[in-house]
Amino acid sequence: MACPITVSKFVGTVSLGLLTGLSYSTSSITIPALKLLPTSSTASRCLNEVKRLNRKHTLDLSGLTNTCIYFAYFVSPPHRQHPYMLWMSVLNTVSSYGLDFYFNRHLGLKNWAIEVLYDTTGLSLGKVSNKREEDIVLVESEEDVNGESVQREMDRERRMHLVRTWVFGTAFAVGIVGLWGDKK
Repeated sequence: MACPITVSKFVGTVSLGLLTGLSYSTSSITIPALKLLPTSSTASRCLNEVKRLNRKHTLDLSGLTNTCIYFAYFVSPPHRQHPYMLWMSVLNTVSSYGLDFYFNRHLGLKNWAIEVLYDTTGLSLGKVSNKREEDIVLVESEEDVNGESVQREMDRERRMHLVRTWVFGTAFAVGIVGLWGDKK
């Protein structure tokens, strides 16, 4: 039977691999495809939905990674508490929360925290939304959305995911080498 500590390390490392793939596919496939949409209002709506879903899945997987890695670290006997697990968690936290805040620092800390809370849980603090209104599908008229601002927002989001790919990839590589170096 597999040791729960080893399984926890493995799950944390696999989650880092998924985070790396999520950021890579967003930066190299999803966002460039959004640039091909015909109108800036459509591109803006799609970009906002992609950002929301990416943030939600990134923070969920990041929480799973940190939980598994910290569990494995603190439950392990002292001779198996390797510092690579702490480095994995630090890189994971910096990449998920730190880079998200850095690339959205124009919002300010309070507004960024409200957006993160809304995107991950659906709670609306400061945002007025009624679930019944969200369920109704309305045909909206074309809004006046500046195409250059949408382009800048796409470029900022793409840069963030490129940097995230490298940081998550580094944490993933540390995890692979650490798992490989673990001895019974």
